[in-house]
Amino acid sequence: MGAKVITYINEKGGVGKTSVCYNTAWELARQGKKILMIDVDGQKANLTFFSGVPRTDSMKTIVDVLKGGISLEDAAVPVKDNLDIIPANMAVAELGMDAKISRFRSELKAVKDKYDYVFVDVNPSPGWGHYLSLSVSDFAVVIMLPDIASLEGNAGILESIAEIQETTNTKLQIAGILFNRSNDRTNLGKQVQEVAERMAAGAETTIFETKIPQAVSLSECVASHVGITEYDPGSRAAEAVKGFASELERGVM
Repeated sequence: MGAKVITYINEKGGVGKTSVCYNTAWELARQGKKILMIDVDGQKANLTFFSGVPRTDSMKTIVDVLKGGISLEDAAVPVKDNLDIIPANMAVAELGMDAKISRFRSELKAVKDKYDYVFVDVNPSPGWGHYLSLSVSDFAVVIMLPDIASLEGNAGILESIAEIQETTNTKLQIAGILFNRSNDRTNLGKQVQEVAERMAAGAETTIFETKIPQAVSLSECVASHVGITEYDPGSRAAEAVKGFASELERGVM
């Protein structure tokens, strides 16, 4: 069947979206799955940093693939066994409508037999990067914090996804909404989850049972360029990442 393309997305910065993307990719690679990560956040390029790839002006990025004619395979940088990345620099922040959906689809098709999953990490601000990534994805994972501001951000992204489902990508599905830095013990967290469940039902998706807890080790591991399931394998955070990876795989099969 080839690689499943999954975009990790939210329209509010600071929700830990990139950390979830990176740690899930690391865990699946540890299990023997072949993963390609694509960093489409040129301003922060956190996925590139987490992966330990130095940012340079001369590095090959998704811009070179979509506008410069090189292949995804030629632009890919190895991170560890089974895990590669298309890194980002500031040029990616200028990605515009001259970066064509058709070109992106063609390049993804060329590597679908090489990888099990392609994870796309986009910047938090809505723009062409969002539209482009969702237009070529099989699934979207919406990352959410248990607070009202994050809930409001998700309302906008669910509308954006619905528009793309009606236009450029009728096969796009929402794999689910994932709570990050979760604390079920707070009333606000419970209130947000109840509202999110109603939103999920309206978008014909679900809330992942796994919730990623707040943990200092999640910040430490990415700064060390190592996934949480290797950095602190016995931690609650590592167990949560394993649980989410398992849920995600079941949901996108």
